[in-house]
Order: sequence, then structure tokens, then C-alpha cells
Amino acid sequence: MRITASDLETLATAALIARQVPSETAAQMAREAVLAELLGKKTHGVGKLLSLNLGDPAAPVNIHAVGPLVTADGNSSNGYALLRRLANMAVDVTREFGVAIVTARNFSRYSMLRPYTEIVAAAGYVGILMSSAGPAAVAPFGSADPITGTNPICLSFPSSSGIRTFDFSTSKVVWGEIRQAALEGRALPADTFLNAAGAFTTRPEEVNAVLPFGGAKGSALNVAIELLCGPLVGAKAGLEVESEFDLGAVLLSIDPARTGGSRSFAEAAARLFKEIKQSRPLDPERQVRVPGEPRPQQGLDFDLATVEVEVRDNVINGLKAMSRGEWNAEMASNPLYN
Repeated sequence: MRITASDLETLATAALIARQVPSETAAQMAREAVLAELLGKKTHGVGKLLSLNLGDPAAPVNIHAVGPLVTADGNSSNGYALLRRLANMAVDVTREFGVAIVTARNFSRYSMLRPYTEIVAAAGYVGILMSSAGPAAVAPFGSADPITGTNPICLSFPSSSGIRTFDFSTSKVVWGEIRQAALEGRALPADTFLNAAGAFTTRPEEVNAVLPFGGAKGSALNVAIELLCGPLVGAKAGLEVESEFDLGAVLLSIDPARTGGSRSFAEAAARLFKEIKQSRPLDPERQVRVPGEPRPQQGLDFDLATVEVEVRDNVINGLKAMSRGEWNAEMASNPLYN
């Protein structure tokens, strides 16, 4: 069914509040899910809320800061709230030191990475966020066995033409595609997912692993993030990971004005993006795109009341059930859907 983004946000917020999420955090989570829907990233949209482990919103978070380094132990807290808090801290630390290195572990899953790097970029800084995303899901290059997480990375750049964000998983397709395919009653993409025998499958219920993107090079980046967001930050890696609370994240914030650049970074970035857009296309029927396009609008600000989104009836009904205090615990406990 088609629903306005505003009504969808209201429904998602009510569903999360019914699951004991504080109203402010619920509103932020709903907004990010609706943004994902508007960007066409339904794997991170409102359907994800149906099976999401929300962590403990009341858990005390241990944060320790020394100079530009900030470390956080989330104590199984809500990942959305923790990452937003740390992104705002990164801005403050960067303002003082020119750079911030923020590490986190032991928190629940969150949605897209871009809302947090764009907090950094909105302050005029370069934001880079990477996260381990297990338990084991990705089969390293040449392997049939899942070892690492899908391990996304996101980079947001301030520019005079608006913030540009590159947000992508290092698996060929995000793990959430399994849940989304099940919700939509469709097959998975071909030549992407492996069953337990190591053969390709398009059936969501048969998935045992997903391939890395980009062959050996993509697999190398995937493994690097597993290490940077695992042992480096006091979290786990590989087959030691048993749940999302064993995972970690690294957020970097860099002030271009204090890294030796002689020209305005924002102007240089806009010029580069324009050069890419104006370059000759290999396919005359398709314009060259800057990474991160298309998107409805820069940043997170858009008019929810004037935009409509298509959402499947079973997802809407699931959110309504959550609002009544009914939660699909079976879906939430299925590792294929998380």
C-alpha cells in the first residue's frame, strides 16, 4: 500500500514505543527507517523493525575519553541511541583536537550508517564509520563457509554542493535482503548466496552464507573491517562472534581545515563531484553518477508530509501489531532475519 512518509513515521514510532523504547529514541529510529524507505533501501527500512533486537535502552553506557580518543562499552544498550550520542561527541572532540577516533562495542544493531556520518559532515568534518556485522555471514573469497560479518563502511564528505555520502556493505548484498525477500515472497538475487552445501541458492530459508563484493579486493576490505571493529576495539571477530553484542564500530571525524589542505575542502569536493557528473558516459543513455546518488535530498531533512512510499501490507500490519504490544518473537529469533 502507499502511505505518506509522515504517517509511516508515526506508525513506526508508536510500534517502537510499545516495545518500551524511549520516545525520543523511537522517533529517531523511525525517522531513519523511513529515510531508508525513501532511499529505496528497504532492507534497512521499516520492515527491519519487525525483527530488530532493540537492546536495553536503559542500560548504562561506559564512555571514556582521553584527548581525541573516545571509547565506549554499550553494555548491551540500544545501538541507535549510542551511535547518535557518539557522533555528536565526535563533533565536539574534533572541534577541540581537529580529529576524533571513537570506538564502540557491545550494543544492538542499528540501521544505515549514514545518519551518524552525516552528523559529522554537517559540522564541516569528514565522517567515516565502519561496523562489524556478524555473526558469521560472509564467505571470504574462495571459501564456501561463512566466517565474517557483512561489515559496512560509510564515508560522508562536506561539500559546497551539499553532503555526499558513500554507504555500503562489504558483502555482495546486505544480509537484510534475506528478511526482505521473505517479507515480499520473492527469490533472492542469483549467484550471491550459498546454501550449506556451498552451492548458490535463491531461497531465503536455505541461505548459509553470502559472497563478499568485489572478489578478492572486496573480501580483503571485509576482513580488515572485521579486525578494526573487532579485536582492535575489544570486541570479537570471526567464528567467536555469537551475537550482535559481540560486535564493534569505529567512527572517525576529521577537520579538513586542520590537516594541511591549502584550499577549501568543501569547494574541492564539489568540483570533483561536478567533474565526475560531467564526464563522458560509457552508455550514452545513462548519465554518470557520483557515488551516493540518487537520493531525494541532501542530508536527513525532507518534508515527510509531501512524500509517499510503497510498503507491503504485511509490514504495515506487523507495525500495527507491534503498536498493540504484539511482537513477532519468532522472526526476531531467526538469525536469517537479523
